[in-house]
Amino acid sequence: MDLHSLLKLVGGIGALGLFVPLAREIIRDGGGQSFATWILWAMLDTTLTASSVAAHGNFLLPLGFAVGGWILTVLLLVKKRFAWGRLDTLILALVLGCLAVWRWGGAETAIIAATLAICIAGIPGLIELWRNPQRGVGNIWAAYAVANGLAFLGGTAMTVPERFAPALFAIFSLAMFAASRRRVRAPDVSTAPAAAKQ
Repeated sequence: MDLHSLLKLVGGIGALGLFVPLAREIIRDGGGQSFATWILWAMLDTTLTASSVAAHGNFLLPLGFAVGGWILTVLLLVKKRFAWGRLDTLILALVLGCLAVWRWGGAETAIIAATLAICIAGIPGLIELWRNPQRGVGNIWAAYAVANGLAFLGGTAMTVPERFAPALFAIFSLAMFAASRRRVRAPDVSTAPAAAKQ
């Protein structure tokens, strides 16, 4: 096994391993996760994996995400944690769009579409983490950045099938990590009205 293959393997296993804390939370108390969201994310990751395989590209990272997503989906189904919201409808539209792009544009185009769809679907989570920074969540995203970085380095060429998804996922993971570290300012009590101080 050469270095590129090893890095791809470590990135994929690392991505899958990072689902363990989420699975534990779901088993313990439902983990605040949505079945609908995870099944749709698993579908996007599966589409990305299949299109990466079809393009003879770097597929182990999205495979780790797909397997982890399907495991969480099954756990949430068992825990009866089903809800459907606007975000889920958006992700469903992205999944269907990726499948259409794959059908008419080919595997490389599907890699681009699925990768962008996954990142776009994560924007609401990024906004929420920016509004409500959580260091523990940020630590998981830092580990995802490492797994994505390893998968990127495992790519054998600077091509869409080899490095597009790991690169974008690494950037997105670093953005999530940065949002988790944002300092929230405490309200300034010195500007409160004088009557409220008494």
